[in-house]
Amino acid sequence: MKLFASVLFALSLAPAVAAQTGSQPSLVLTIFAGAATGHSLWSIPRQPYCVLGPTCTATAPHDTLRLSRDVGSTLVAGAGATYFRSPHLGFTFEVFYLGIPLDDSCTGLFYNADAENRNEQICNFIASSALSSSAIAFFGGFVVRAAPTRPISPYVRAGAGLLSYSTGTVDMSGVFVSNDISQSRAVIVDDKPKKSALTVQVGAGFTARLSPGYQFRFEVRDVLSTLEHVTGAANDEGQVSKATRVHHRVALTLGLDIILEKKRGRRY
Repeated sequence: MKLFASVLFALSLAPAVAAQTGSQPSLVLTIFAGAATGHSLWSIPRQPYCVLGPTCTATAPHDTLRLSRDVGSTLVAGAGATYFRSPHLGFTFEVFYLGIPLDDSCTGLFYNADAENRNEQICNFIASSALSSSAIAFFGGFVVRAAPTRPISPYVRAGAGLLSYSTGTVDMSGVFVSNDISQSRAVIVDDKPKKSALTVQVGAGFTARLSPGYQFRFEVRDVLSTLEHVTGAANDEGQVSKATRVHHRVALTLGLDIILEKKRGRRY
């Protein structure tokens, strides 16, 4: 790996032959994969939670929970195409997969007397479970490359698109066992989960020529998107106020470029 990196660095610094320039890739298909960081999503420091009984009213016994939800790190994979109308400026379109693993936490701050510890069971279930969600992003933007005819060419890019994900980010429920029967109970109910959001991405990286028809690509990008979060504790029906917030996810990707079309360089 060190030898390969040294060769690429030397090639990037090698002087071009006088009165001669290399070919310029003008239409490129890219296949890439990598990993993205996670981030905190929301938390409720003190969530009153009614003890199960005939009715659940304001005067009924309530336990108190601390709830939180984070988005974990995940894999990224996708494909895209870039067309360069000039030596340095190009336009790109991508479709890629972005996982949204939800890591939930629940801590019991106070429990009333309950022979079956049902709310405690629910809290323990939430804390020990992981929810898996995923998103598909459609992204378009522009690319500026520094050295289109050189073996190694740095670039920057930016653009916007749509992120569509499979589940909401607010609802939360758990499971308890009563009389040897497993039952589910909601802590937070989200009747209208948001499942799409705008996304803005900025990135920087470099391409390294492998052969006349292929390039290696390394990139770091920042994926900005809006996700729903709670703004306070839920009521006894599990209803909660919510809002959207912009979150950052930094992704590192490695890719393979397939050069479908290129402009020949000068040879005089």
